[in-house]
Amino acid sequence: MTHRDELVVAADSRDLSEVLGCSEDVVDVLRDQGMVESHGEVWNVGPARDYLRDAAWAGGFWD
Repeated sequence: MTHRDELVVAADSRDLSEVLGCSEDVVDVLRDQGMVESHGEVWNVGPARDYLRDAAWAGGFWD
């Protein structure tokens, strides 16, 4: 699967959680899995957005 790049400026996990619409704990998991990539204060959140979208769709589909 090819992920799209989406760059945002975020100072910390709280900012990233607001951008991605998830908790800071989920941001930490996504960071550990390499889904959120840092370039200083610029973060590539495209892969994380794709992952969260797909997980939400699959969760809603199988419920």
